[in-house]
Amino acid sequence: MYPHVRSLFLIACALPFTLSALAAQAPLDPQETVKRINRNYNTINNHCQEADTGAARGHYYCSGVTLRMVNDGPFNPWDYSPYAVKIGATSYSWLRKDLSTRILIHPAGFILRLPTDAVALKLPVKEQGWTCIYAFDGGTGPERKWYGCGFFDNREPPRAAQGTLTNRNAALAYGTCAEAGVATAEQWAQKYTGVLKGPIQYNQCSWNAEKPSDWNAMIKVHESRLNPTRKDPFAYSAQVTEFMLKNASASNDGSENMQHIDAFIYNVNSTQNFATRGDVAPPKPENGLNSARNFQKKLQAQGYSVPILRLDFSKPPEQRFSYVAADQAIDLSAAGDGQPAPVPAAPRYIAATSWAERFDPGSKKNEWTLNVIPTAEGKAIQASDQDRLYRELFELRGADSQWRDNEKSPGSMRQQLACLVRNYPAKTEWNLEPFRPAVPPEAAAKAGCNPVPAQAPSYIASADWIKRYDPGTRRQEWTLSVIPTPAGRALPDAQVGALYDQLFTLRGADGQWRENETSAGSMRQQLSCVLVNYRGKTPWNLEPFRPRLSDSETRAAGCNPVPR
Repeated sequence: MYPHVRSLFLIACALPFTLSALAAQAPLDPQETVKRINRNYNTINNHCQEADTGAARGHYYCSGVTLRMVNDGPFNPWDYSPYAVKIGATSYSWLRKDLSTRILIHPAGFILRLPTDAVALKLPVKEQGWTCIYAFDGGTGPERKWYGCGFFDNREPPRAAQGTLTNRNAALAYGTCAEAGVATAEQWAQKYTGVLKGPIQYNQCSWNAEKPSDWNAMIKVHESRLNPTRKDPFAYSAQVTEFMLKNASASNDGSENMQHIDAFIYNVNSTQNFATRGDVAPPKPENGLNSARNFQKKLQAQGYSVPILRLDFSKPPEQRFSYVAADQAIDLSAAGDGQPAPVPAAPRYIAATSWAERFDPGSKKNEWTLNVIPTAEGKAIQASDQDRLYRELFELRGADSQWRDNEKSPGSMRQQLACLVRNYPAKTEWNLEPFRPAVPPEAAAKAGCNPVPAQAPSYIASADWIKRYDPGTRRQEWTLSVIPTPAGRALPDAQVGALYDQLFTLRGADGQWRENETSAGSMRQQLSCVLVNYRGKTPWNLEPFRPRLSDSETRAAGCNPVPR
């Protein structure tokens, strides 16, 4: 290779790394960011307008907080999930002081910058993409056409009653409430009772994202339902709204949204993940701060540095969001923070840690074990200052997937450490397993600090897929042929959830189920119907293609409702 050619080659190879280190957008002062977001949350402005044209926009444009809560995993939080790709849109939520929302579907997520803030800050403005908003979770899926905003019927929605909009997002904004003759909260309440016509989640209409009058009605609807019901656990004021944003690409690439992310957030009072449509596994607890830190590092790698904020629904509205320097995974001091992100101190109490996967005789399967060797100082404070000892361990290993994905019983790892220190103070190394349950101290000691999760009775003997002709649809359809155990067959009707959870764990990730259950909740409803009305049958046959109807309609169809 010629010398000058080699030099050019080296420069070319180094160039991507140099560019990736450059900031794509100058970072903002995190203290100013949290002040602005709290101000937006507390500002009741129902007259948003485009600055240059004066065209009316939806309330999200100039007030409130628009956020997306999302799991952590081997993907970017701003990218589109496989299910969102099917819909062509992604679900967000909108919060404001006049909404009573206090429950979020995941412990961590990100906030998109208000368009009016972006204009004031001379940053890119998210002018287009928002389609509709639901007063409550809308069970959005491919059945709702027009980017998740249509009726729950797999058909392109009508547009006769949409009226004329003149703003920059007019071509995308849409709502079925106008088509359903619903313009007020009172009309909505009369139409969507949730009593006879199925759950509100799937039947409710969508409100146009750019009509201020629709937003006013949506807020009144959301605040009118103060308590959940058995049939509508998601349709009450503590739950979130669902705000739909058209995907910017046909693939999973959501990088267009990176420039609009204002901050990452985590819910300080919850580790709960709710099941969402498109999930391939049951939800499990998640440490929101760990997830937010991972999100923050991923975005910084793309050239954008934004803060992590705490979201605390127990605080007064004026303090709903807060910034704590110690939460940050990156250094924001150059952005005017005045509080450099703390540099992790060298471990004082933990000398070494390592993960090993090994067979556990209690659970009878391979489990992750964290081997911990404390320093002499760690041993010295193991009883007197266990909080500091545990904090250091968590800082070292708490973000590891072995811990994060397997500690299904929050606090289990800490309890095991306490148990070992209390009952085996002379031990010079500790083995902690995330899979173990958190139990009372006496039970932990009795189990040698190695409690084993209680084994739930097995309710499913077998569950196999069969493809066969269905006389209702007149075509070949997938059937899940389920044979229950005696314990499963004897379960009380009210415990169908436990039966369904086992079945979903066994088969819920199968393509036959995941790709064919186009009516969310259909398989669970069929299972419930069979248990209540035909528990003596063998086998129980469940078909993902069947629609989710009311309990009475499903029962009238012999638990085999046919798509209309």
